[in-house]
Amino acid sequence: MPLFEFYCERCEKKYEELCSSEQNTLQCPDCGKEAKKVFSLFRTGGPAGGGTASSGCGG
Repeated sequence: MPLFEFYCERCEKKYEELCSSEQNTLQCPDCGKEAKKVFSLFRTGGPAGGGTASSGCGG
């Protein structure tokens, strides 16, 4: 299963969870309210570890 990032508006916290790609909400582990899946940028490295995150806007 892939790792996704979720955000709870009540707690104003982000957390990561392993879940199916179809799941768009989860219960917040801190307050129990609904947390929503958010778009997450991540950094990947090449052979020399010099990779950078990209916004997907070209460049």
